Amino acid sequence: MHNRTQTRREFLANSGLAFACVPHLPIGKIAAWSDGKSGSGGWPHDDWVNRVREEIPSLSESIYLQTGGVGPSPGAVIEEVKSRLDFQNRGPADPRFSGPMGRIEPELRAHLGRSFVADTEEVALTHSTSEGINVVVWSLNWRSGDEVIISNQEHPSNVIPWYVMRDRFGVVIRTINFDVGTSLLDEVRQKLSSRTRMVSISHVSRNNGRRVRTDESAELAELLRRRGVRYHLDGAQGPGCVGVNFHALGCDCYSTCGHKWLLGPKGTGALFIRREELDQVLLSWTGAHSHETMDYEGAYSLLPSAARYEFGTRALADFAGFDRAVSWFDEVGWKNVYERVDVLVEHAIRRTKSLSGFSIASPEDSQDRSGVFVVRLPKGYDSQMVYERLRSDERILASPVRRERDLRLSIHFFNTRDEIDTAIDVLTKICQ
Repeated sequence: MHNRTQTRREFLANSGLAFACVPHLPIGKIAAWSDGKSGSGGWPHDDWVNRVREEIPSLSESIYLQTGGVGPSPGAVIEEVKSRLDFQNRGPADPRFSGPMGRIEPELRAHLGRSFVADTEEVALTHSTSEGINVVVWSLNWRSGDEVIISNQEHPSNVIPWYVMRDRFGVVIRTINFDVGTSLLDEVRQKLSSRTRMVSISHVSRNNGRRVRTDESAELAELLRRRGVRYHLDGAQGPGCVGVNFHALGCDCYSTCGHKWLLGPKGTGALFIRREELDQVLLSWTGAHSHETMDYEGAYSLLPSAARYEFGTRALADFAGFDRAVSWFDEVGWKNVYERVDVLVEHAIRRTKSLSGFSIASPEDSQDRSGVFVVRLPKGYDSQMVYERLRSDERILASPVRRERDLRLSIHFFNTRDEIDTAIDVLTKICQ
């Protein structure tokens, strides 16, 4: 514990900028620093993390606890996008350049399938989680009185589309309670009816950090499949924050993005759709590249894979950056990432529980928690005001969330104990 509050400026002076003195190491070398061993008290050695931090330029500018909003990209990702743009511009219509650029998307689909346990044919490339959500929302022929189940913890991207369905087609929105301590399966069972056609909920809540456990997701998937109800998970806060195994989760559709916990470029994402559901998840938007065959007499056939949900001109350089971001995690080691996130969250839990007036809005059980750590401020304090103070006075980036006193600290593996301690100490000072 600190004896006094260490400000952001003091923290940078004492520790954060020290990384600038470390010689640059290629990312392939960084993974070697993480040997899976632990230091005193079971804490993993931090040397490898210091080298990883060297690869993320923005970490010298702030205490970055806002990955749940947008992640800071490693330099290698940005350089990949730049180099691909330069390469493409040498001859956009020249096969010498368009040929290699055309391999970016199939290679990325295969890479995402390997990383998150899906078949390549089950992966569509999108530009955001919201795009994937909308593909799924519009994939049914909705009728007035049909019902969808969402939770009380959803991002607007998984709420506004349902308001549109309600207003245009008469869809009824039913809401389950996904607060900490509730039973997901019991909540869904209570809301299911003969009119339920879809369940669309967050894999990890942006508002309280609770995750849908893989085993309970698989059980829910089996329940819904027996009733013919489509099951979609909003995975914006999933990959890179918690382990994701698409096949084990059992859901029909899983939408995610590249620019949050995966630290990729904005405007990148993916939609996973179970192979068995491809012909049932109907297209609402299509165009060039969605089809396998067509003529101008009215005949066409769609691609036999999830790539059928892609259409139009593509930002190939950005997708190359997305692929580089996933490779970056491959090299660091996914197991290293997820284990460190959990250990850092455990540290944040212990620190917060020692404070008077503060509480924890996130799950404390390791099976239910994630890197989305939410602190409930003392009564009388508004999270928006505290967020502004943290940002403007101390260059600590966090985020207010749905409930008035809840402040989200997105804890990624590149964060440090000192950063968490500094943020909590500053919170204590602001809320005295």
